[in-house]
Amino acid sequence: MTEALQDRRRHQTEREIREAALALFEERGVDGTTVEDIAHAAGVSPRTVFRYAVSKERAALLPDPAVERTYDEALIALRPGEPLVPQLSAMSRDTLAAIEDGRDGVGRDTLRQWRLVAHEPKLLLAAIAVDEERLARAQATLTETLGLDPLTVRVALVRTAAVVRVALDQWAADPSGPGLVATYDAACESLRRQGGL
Repeated sequence: MTEALQDRRRHQTEREIREAALALFEERGVDGTTVEDIAHAAGVSPRTVFRYAVSKERAALLPDPAVERTYDEALIALRPGEPLVPQLSAMSRDTLAAIEDGRDGVGRDTLRQWRLVAHEPKLLLAAIAVDEERLARAQATLTETLGLDPLTVRVALVRTAAVVRVALDQWAADPSGPGLVATYDAACESLRRQGGL
């Protein structure tokens, strides 16, 4: 089996596990769903679920590989001689624009995830853990590629991630409102009006 075929099969399994977890959480809640339920719905074994996700909550948050790849490539392309926060903000805006307000598969899953996070504390904790892992990877990448000190990078990443999270929260609460990108732009403008702190 070629590596490309293995990757496609792995990504398909991830999608099936994520979809099963989201559907079951929407129907039964996190507490009413077991790993065995997710495995059965996805057509895999519980062991396979745990191979892809360390918990049932994380199963619903499995990342889309194309989005992760785009994010990683954008990080590496940031310019070391320019202020970091505006670059990260533009990168985040592009990522949110790709979600297309939930009209495509990734966007629909993102909306479902954030709607569940709003009222499922265990899923919220898992989402925070996922964000922290992504921030740590991004910090390591930027510290190495841009030659910046870790504190500068961490502050810029956390600030940007906080605005993204506020936008996602607002959008998930009212997906028929102004839209995800417009909400993100409004959140950035609010931060600017407050002096960026």
